[in-house]
Amino acid sequence: MAYVRSVVGREWEVGELGGLVASAEGRALVLRGEPGVGKTALLDVAAAQAAGLGQRVVRAAGVEAEAGLAFAGLHQLLHPLLADAGALDPATRAAFDIVFGRSTGEPPSVMVLGIAVLDLLALASGDVPLLLVVDDAHWLDPQSAEVARFIARRLSGHAVRMAVGVRADTPSPWDGSGLPELTVHPLSAEASARLLDTSSPGLPEPARRRLLDQARGNPLALLELPAAVDGSADRPELPLSRRLERLYGDRIAGLDRAERAELLRAALDGTGAAALPGRARYPLRAVDGAVAHGLLTTDADTGDLVFRHPLVRSALLQSATPNERRAAHADLARLHRRELERHATHLAAATVDPDESVAVVLERAARSATARGGSAAALTLLTRAAELSPTAAQRSRRLGEAAFVAAQSALLDQAHELREASDRLAGTGRSPTAVITYAYTALYEDGDVRSAHRRVAAELQALPPDTDEEIRARLLNLLLAISVFSADPALWRVSDALMDRDADRVGGPTPLYRDAWGDVARRGAGARERVLAAFGELGDGQPWDVMRLGVAAYYLDALAEHRMLVRRVADRETGSGAVTNAMTLQQLVMLDQISSGEWDAAEETGRRGLALTVAHGYRLFEYQYHGFLGLLAAWRGDADTARAASATSPNSPRPPARPSA
Repeated sequence: MAYVRSVVGREWEVGELGGLVASAEGRALVLRGEPGVGKTALLDVAAAQAAGLGQRVVRAAGVEAEAGLAFAGLHQLLHPLLADAGALDPATRAAFDIVFGRSTGEPPSVMVLGIAVLDLLALASGDVPLLLVVDDAHWLDPQSAEVARFIARRLSGHAVRMAVGVRADTPSPWDGSGLPELTVHPLSAEASARLLDTSSPGLPEPARRRLLDQARGNPLALLELPAAVDGSADRPELPLSRRLERLYGDRIAGLDRAERAELLRAALDGTGAAALPGRARYPLRAVDGAVAHGLLTTDADTGDLVFRHPLVRSALLQSATPNERRAAHADLARLHRRELERHATHLAAATVDPDESVAVVLERAARSATARGGSAAALTLLTRAAELSPTAAQRSRRLGEAAFVAAQSALLDQAHELREASDRLAGTGRSPTAVITYAYTALYEDGDVRSAHRRVAAELQALPPDTDEEIRARLLNLLLAISVFSADPALWRVSDALMDRDADRVGGPTPLYRDAWGDVARRGAGARERVLAAFGELGDGQPWDVMRLGVAAYYLDALAEHRMLVRRVADRETGSGAVTNAMTLQQLVMLDQISSGEWDAAEETGRRGLALTVAHGYRLFEYQYHGFLGLLAAWRGDADTARAASATSPNSPRPPARPSA
């Protein structure tokens, strides 16, 4: 078998992979090792073994340049299988259409999308077993990594196996995944000598001994370091991966300027990974020198030119000047002008001086990112938009917007830093953004409803009439939410008075929130119909819009019509999205499950929500979850657990028996 003989000193690893490929049941295996240790070669072995057994092989690879693009890795993995998707039910096909950009709508949760992927895999492997191979999985975007881990744990019962390669020196979502692992160690001394003698025969003995000592059993080093046998790569104080980068950097320096620029554009665009539906990939042209220098090779499956190793990409980025990188990003921004977030990312990296037109694009891309569950990406885009804003007022406003997104994402320390920067630019010590950030901290971390209410009400009373409508609406929405937590008629009277005063200054759903969250008996006439209408107009709404409307729907007994949307957004935002909103959305899910008689599921949801709030130090939500879990225990007749839950915070205000707003 040629594929077994193609690697040296890996007999045991090849046997383990053979066991994976030939296993009676579906399962996954994670290969973990240092750069250059041979993970890709072993994944090639697994692919060849599967093909030799008549199995179908589908491959994907994480690309550092695409780690911030949602679902890029999943697109690679599923694209070859989508011909089978026509046999799936409409709801499952719809999940793929949304994440592939074929239709608009609320993105599916990890669970919904993961189940859809499992259905597709089951269909694709119905006649022929399937092997999924994912290389460089440490660079998968977070959304794809979540789905990949979900399916990897649930392959039992399917004719699907999965082999995943990750770096040992790079943190990734695969760390602590609980999946079986195969650690790829350096080669033994005997195997190292055999590989070196086979690939570089006739070396002088002193050089041979030095190379074996420097390579330390790393196969890539054994193959590449002989090219620097003159000692140009000798830097024993550097890690081996850095020395290999320097070796590739020397080869890159030997190319002409045009070819280096071509390679740089390809490195920044993820060339070498599969092209995605509707998404262009930078095509390499006129790179014969790079091929001759061993920087590029030909992909055996597609015939496309690809980088010999990810360290070549790293070397290109390290060796390029800032002006060269900016020029490459500008070319890629033009190439991807139809893809908002990708275009904005490259445009931001290509721009040096303040430019309002670029800042506007970044702000639009940030809004798109939050609607897709990418609040972390939105923070980066908004911060860069502020840096590129020509005026202090625009910089302050965009930093204030970033502070708001950070607060919604349970990043209160970062929210404070952004707010302080915004205030310095505005020349004020107490901006509306500062009050909002303070109130979120006082409310969520300390449960101090009175102080938070007092500060927000005072800020609203002091606002000039021409204040931006969105800022006024945010303050009013926050004041109403604090009033819900307080359950204090006196505080509600203050909130109602400010709402009455500002009714003609704010649009959107803010008046609806007051009517639904407050005194429903007095103000709730027609509110249920208004909530349902607002949901119908939501479209690609921000997660905080879904959360607030969901709370209103719960109060008005209208949540059942939109429970799937609320559950999807709750799952979506729990990971890398608006985590603060996810905490409330999970409460809604739990209460809806209790009402529907799904008590086991409600308890599981409550415990997940409690763990999330404890992890972020949100004491107010922590008390609420204890209260809801205690209520559930009481209904089940478990008096001891109910009493323990009620005694969790004896010196703190009791949480209201309703979800937070």
